[in-house]
Amino acid sequence: MRTTRKGSGPLYKQIADYIRQKVDDGEWSVGYQVPPEIRLCEQFNVSRITVVKALERLVEEGLLVREQGKGTFVALPELSTESVELLSFTEEIKKKGKIPSSLVLSKSWTKPTIGIQQRLKLERNERVLAIRRLMMADDLPIGIQTSYLPEKHFPDLMNFVTDNVSLYSVLREQYGTIITQAIETYRAVQLDDEEMELLEMEHTRTGFNVERLSFVGDIPVEFVRSIMRADQTYYSVKLVRKGF
Repeated sequence: MRTTRKGSGPLYKQIADYIRQKVDDGEWSVGYQVPPEIRLCEQFNVSRITVVKALERLVEEGLLVREQGKGTFVALPELSTESVELLSFTEEIKKKGKIPSSLVLSKSWTKPTIGIQQRLKLERNERVLAIRRLMMADDLPIGIQTSYLPEKHFPDLMNFVTDNVSLYSVLREQYGTIITQAIETYRAVQLDDEEMELLEMEHTRTGFNVERLSFVGDIPVEFVRSIMRADQTYYSVKLVRKGF
């Protein structure tokens, strides 16, 4: 399998997506050794610097881990904690006294990877709506958000997803669905050129990779991957010692 050079984004991102799908699909389990850089260069017909950039991105995301003198391996999942307060992007931006808006970059019904199927507890033939949006506050780009929502829960959802519309409001008003809890993980990442351009970043490449799995009761109904600007995004967690 080789990457295509048209219409699929930067080459290093195509390689990263290929590796991520291998892990999501369970073909490469925890501890699996990723093929050496030279083999990946030959497989994808790219330079070593492109392969290194792909691997570094996945290491930053916590998907892979490097061991000096041994190689690169699929990492153990990191520990995560539940959010203290569950807010949609729109609610969070309004809480900060700013005006939220969004631009739909793409949306399509698609068959998810096995990893997303498992997270959302879907059968093999079930589809999800994949929505990629540019999220803004006071017209300043804040993040690039990709959401995956099961068709069986939200038929015809594509018709309601437009620019400047709160997804959680659509779920509530059109489907009577209110997200009651979610689990999020956060990791620092280096933004690529496309992300830098979309987010209008000039002075730093640092960003956050945020993953959210959302539930109604104990039923998972949404999985989201977001790339957020580090200079406009921060997270606070209240810590309390039990027993006092």
